Amino acid sequence: MKSSHISEDTLEFLSAPARLDVISSIKELKFEKDSELDGLVGLAMSLSAFDVAQIALVDRTQSEMLAQTGNVSGSQPDMWAFGAHALIHADQPCLVVLNAAEDERFSDCDAAKDALGPRLIVAAPLEVNNERIAALIVASRQPVSSLAASLQSQLVQIAKLASSFLDLKLKSRSRTADIATLHRDESRNTMALEVGNVGSWVWDLRSGKFTGNKMAYSMLGLSDEHPVSGEDVFRAMHPDDFPSMKSAFTRAIAHNQDYVGEFRAASSGQWLLGRGRIFERDANGRPAVAVGVNIDITNTRNAAEKTRLLLRELNHRVKNTLAMLQSLARQTLNRTSDPAEFMEAFSGRLRAISEAHTLLSDREWSGISLIDLITKQVEPYAIYDQAQIVLEGEDMVLPPDHALGLGIALHELATNAAKHGALSSAHGRVKISWQTEAGLDESRVIIHWVELDGPRVTPPAARGLGERLIERSLDKVLSSSVRLSYPEAGMEALISMPIREDSNAVIR
Repeated sequence: MKSSHISEDTLEFLSAPARLDVISSIKELKFEKDSELDGLVGLAMSLSAFDVAQIALVDRTQSEMLAQTGNVSGSQPDMWAFGAHALIHADQPCLVVLNAAEDERFSDCDAAKDALGPRLIVAAPLEVNNERIAALIVASRQPVSSLAASLQSQLVQIAKLASSFLDLKLKSRSRTADIATLHRDESRNTMALEVGNVGSWVWDLRSGKFTGNKMAYSMLGLSDEHPVSGEDVFRAMHPDDFPSMKSAFTRAIAHNQDYVGEFRAASSGQWLLGRGRIFERDANGRPAVAVGVNIDITNTRNAAEKTRLLLRELNHRVKNTLAMLQSLARQTLNRTSDPAEFMEAFSGRLRAISEAHTLLSDREWSGISLIDLITKQVEPYAIYDQAQIVLEGEDMVLPPDHALGLGIALHELATNAAKHGALSSAHGRVKISWQTEAGLDESRVIIHWVELDGPRVTPPAARGLGERLIERSLDKVLSSSVRLSYPEAGMEALISMPIREDSNAVIR
């Protein structure tokens, strides 16, 4: 400290955190030249024959000039000790030093000891945010024997004006910062709503004026370049949805409830979820302002519709599958009386259907890759070497009925080959090839099953269950056919099915 007479209590006062925070905030303010502070120090100096007037922040060990006019010695004396003393003694309206050179309170003050320094000094405190942080100080080279009370009062009033000015500057700065924060928050919230495909809106029910963010206008096919009313919003809805939505809004207002409804935008057809509530009422309790959001739920609606279609398709497939299982069980049971043999034969056929169902479920019943189907149904029976199975053809997507029927046929062909045909021998091979053939009315996929290098084949004396199942496996596929033949080199099967034009696209 610059005076040996400054006590520990004074140190504590000058170092108070709240006080230092206010000083720090004022230091960040920008004061224009010839600002109100300059005018106030000029006014203070003009009240009497003072040589210098200043407004200075009083920090813990130094003062910082905010405004000053005049001088006393050609240099700027440090008035810190006088300002600190004026702030400490809150019971006094201001500090009056008639002759600093003779005042024991400032015997250690450099300004008081300077031969050319000030002698008459008057310091009035400035208070901002309930903290004494600065002083208005006026000084003269010549000491005086007394100072008029009216002059002291005037200086105190000027100090209060300076305090008010600094307080307003701080509040203005705070408001500016708050406004900037609000704008930033609003921009952030607007961006978040746009990212989430959410349109926010405000509807003044008294004037009918509708305002919203850009997303709200875009969703409804409206423009924010022209005034928009609530009726414009209802007319922007799909005609089929407009009556129910207007009724829902009117009913929600009448019963003081939140408004909720789903509708399509007439311009784009996208589905929107509208939600709103009354934000403000007039003096009579009538709804005055409504606020709300419109949320794009097009993808959700499409997904829900797709799920409903899939469930209907699944129900249909399950019924067909159950009928197929009953038929398989009955035919298998009719061909054998041995329970163990029945279970083996029936379980294999059941597994073939299950494999096809699994593949269809993975593709949401949109179809099955032909290669995946062949791999699932045939490769498990190549017990010697997977290379026994040879595939030739570009992959394609088979519709569900084709996949289920072909799956059963491939299973029967594979089990027969494993028991009696090419796959019963380590040297045997099964070649499965396919190609599409364009016709006048429809395209067809032709699948050729050929067994090679296996045991010698002789035609069966009677048609077995497997052969019947192969021939009947594609009953659900109209105009399909299966033809079996038994050349000595190995059994062959020729399967022909109608196929969509887009099904023979290569699967990557």
